[in-house]
Amino acid sequence: MRRSTVADAVRAFQRLRSVNAGGLVGVALADRYRTSPPLKVDALPTAQAAVLRASIDARTDGVIDEKTPAYLVYSGDLPVAWCTVRATVVTPDLVLDGTPARHQRMAVQALSNLARWVLVALADARAEIEDAGIQSVMSQEGAVRIAPADDLTCSVAVLLDGDLTADRASIAKLLPAKAAAEVVVIDAHGFGRYGRDSHRLPLPVLCAMRRIASTHQLPLAAVGDWLAASGGVDADVPAADLPAIFTADFVGLFPHRSDYAEKHLVDRGWATALERLGMPRRYIDLEALERDLFDNDVHAVATTVATGDQAVAVFRRPVQSWPETPNSASTPVRTPARASTKGRHS
Repeated sequence: MRRSTVADAVRAFQRLRSVNAGGLVGVALADRYRTSPPLKVDALPTAQAAVLRASIDARTDGVIDEKTPAYLVYSGDLPVAWCTVRATVVTPDLVLDGTPARHQRMAVQALSNLARWVLVALADARAEIEDAGIQSVMSQEGAVRIAPADDLTCSVAVLLDGDLTADRASIAKLLPAKAAAEVVVIDAHGFGRYGRDSHRLPLPVLCAMRRIASTHQLPLAAVGDWLAASGGVDADVPAADLPAIFTADFVGLFPHRSDYAEKHLVDRGWATALERLGMPRRYIDLEALERDLFDNDVHAVATTVATGDQAVAVFRRPVQSWPETPNSASTPVRTPARASTKGRHS
């Protein structure tokens, strides 16, 4: 296996991919063959070593339950943490210090924050999950797959309508009664680049996106593409302010970028000035104006209008982005109030 850096190893842990960073190693049990040499667990306390060894051997024989390990992290020859097929993180009954303790902290943090597609794969693998209904719901725009925070592979699918209180109530009815009040969105459909690429998807943000799409009669994907371009896919998005921020940014829908340049020409009074001077419109380099506008003042998101025709949604370029602290409780630095943008065409 190619030698990786520690930073690469941590990212591999979040994806449950085998990795070798020298003294820090991650082993994905799904990648191992039946003929692979036995994994070392003898450095663990005797009872815990026996349980882990039995679970690994049972998995090799095709027997999987909620305690079956999916991934092991080693510091040297010592397993410092492992993740089960239910996304539960387990640590050995040992007090560690030095390098093993540091490796364990990194492993626990990474394994407790798995990539969403990994959580989806683990949820799909649960024997008792009937995924036909889930897949049917998840094929619709605005659908999300939700799991309780204390059992990330026990998921349900629901179609959001944008009312956060009502959506939470609908989700609560679908989840087991014993499920934690806190939920995690492990998958979403139709939310554009934000929905595809964000590491975590806060439910309040997704509901706000649904309301924005409905209010402005836009495809939900266009809102998600705007959000990804405006705030980034891993920004601390201020859900309560999001509709106002969108309204402040949104210029309008246009058949092509050139149509926006034409509108700009008219709005600035340049077209009228040319007519008064008796100058032909061709004296304006519309292509150059379009390039300059979209390089400096606005950006476009490709979308589809109600007639099915292609169009572009045009947005003012953001003055300031949100902080890149996913799921942070910090106050966002961006507000709906906007100062005038300085530029050549302001």
